[in-house]
Amino acid sequence: MGLLIAKLKVFPFPLRLLLFLGIPLLAWLPWVGLGGVLFRQDYLWLPLYALLLLWLWQWGSGFAAYGLDSSWTCRAGILWGLGIGAGGLFLLFGLEGALGWLSWKPVEGGSLLGYGLLGLGVGLAVALVEELVFRGWLVQEMALDYGWTRALWGSSFLFALAHFLKPPAEVLATWPQFPGLWLMGLLLAQAKVWNQNKLGLSLGLHAGWVWGVTWVNNLAWIEYTGRAPAWLTGIGNNPLAGLMGLLFLGGTFLVLKGLAGGRS
Repeated sequence: MGLLIAKLKVFPFPLRLLLFLGIPLLAWLPWVGLGGVLFRQDYLWLPLYALLLLWLWQWGSGFAAYGLDSSWTCRAGILWGLGIGAGGLFLLFGLEGALGWLSWKPVEGGSLLGYGLLGLGVGLAVALVEELVFRGWLVQEMALDYGWTRALWGSSFLFALAHFLKPPAEVLATWPQFPGLWLMGLLLAQAKVWNQNKLGLSLGLHAGWVWGVTWVNNLAWIEYTGRAPAWLTGIGNNPLAGLMGLLFLGGTFLVLKGLAGGRS
């Protein structure tokens, strides 16, 4: 395995990217064929994520190469990111509720806790893989060929683009989400810089956002009233894919910048 990776690393970035993604995808195809037997269709991403984690580990000889380690800086970053990500998202929901743009529906206490834990697990799993790939491997590999500035912008662009690998009809319906996703990628890349080039803060923020959205959606906890257009509250009920979401990301940037300045 080490010899194969050493040979792949000498190729130019576009070919490295194609091979890096293509190998785990080919290994995943048999799982897709067995999906109807072993997995529900909406859980087929689990073996793919496991294969990507294994491949990332082999490529970097561990996750520390990408900025994910057991240091206090990294662990504290995860906790701060979870709190700021999920807490900020619920502040956004609270503001929109106060403006009459959404309403909260009653939920049972047991469901609230159960779906909260499920959302946290999903958030951490998604953020772990996506941060290792986009803010870890991709930034480093692009920087080797194009320099750090282009790597940060380019990896954020590819992060946004990856969210549109879906049927054309869905792409046409959700394309206005692209600027918010690109801005999110840039914020997560900058969060890594603020966290002393560790992935903790980026991972925590990303997990916190996925956690909040998954929690709310699984509970059907909120309902948009229609008093504000979707381009304001979020295309496709994605709170980070509207003007309010862009302002929210901008506010999160300022908060994190202030915290980073206070620690420096």
